[in-house]
Amino acid sequence: MEHTSKKGLITALSCYIIWGLLPLYWALLNHVSPYNILAQRIIWSGICMAIVVFGLHFKQFKKDFQLLKEQRSQLLLLLMASVIISVNWFTYIWAIANNQVMDTSLGYYINPLFNVVLGVILFKEVLSVPKKLSVLIATIGIALLTYQVGSLPLVSMILAVSFGLYGVVKKKLLISPFTSIAFEAWLLTPLALLYTTMIDNTVWSYFSTDWYTSMLLIACGLTTSVPLVLFSYGAQLLPLNLLGFLQYVSPTIALLLAIFYFGESFGTPQMIAFGCIWIALVLFSLSNQITTIRKM
Repeated sequence: MEHTSKKGLITALSCYIIWGLLPLYWALLNHVSPYNILAQRIIWSGICMAIVVFGLHFKQFKKDFQLLKEQRSQLLLLLMASVIISVNWFTYIWAIANNQVMDTSLGYYINPLFNVVLGVILFKEVLSVPKKLSVLIATIGIALLTYQVGSLPLVSMILAVSFGLYGVVKKKLLISPFTSIAFEAWLLTPLALLYTTMIDNTVWSYFSTDWYTSMLLIACGLTTSVPLVLFSYGAQLLPLNLLGFLQYVSPTIALLLAIFYFGESFGTPQMIAFGCIWIALVLFSLSNQITTIRKM
């Protein structure tokens, strides 16, 4: 049991560390347009996930494929998931290219709290007083940041909302995460190929003139598949409360990179906003811990 928990901790932590360090990776591709990077990520993710599902999870894939044939509504959900996650990917890539790494960190700090709001709106979940307070404090932080900076942190909001909606759609899917991710990429691959051949085919020139950029573009698929595999194994082996705590590793790494590597400003407005978010997350986490203890 101890060995299983240690293995789960290592795989889940590795996943979140990789996600946290992704700004460094996308920054290496700043000379490529975000649209082309997104298209390449979709294409190579589809290839990588094909290797995963056919090589490691083929039996499960056959079951999932049969389910998709019997329940066509699942295909519609997959299409919705693929569109939503592509919006999330593009926003993240665009933010790195435009020196807004801190906004990506804020977005993924906000996401768990936005999920709470979605739970109330879509699933009629009842919030405890601490959770209501945590959402209120986070909202105040965002409002103060908007007032002091003069504009809504759109990147943060798009990332939080898109990933939250993506989670809602994924909850309704009856197939395995590996099959889901594979189909999400496959459904968008024709559009990605159309864009990179008919609209802007300059990205393919790197494959004959620049091996370094070519390898980075091909590895875009690994940035999706490797963390996914690590996360899936970690989620199976760890309790949800520990997994929920580990999710803050990624935005914390991104925040540190934004300040100390990318040199983004962390002034009073940002301090207030992040301070409110952190207080809200502490209240939210303590509320979950208390609920868990009462159930035991």
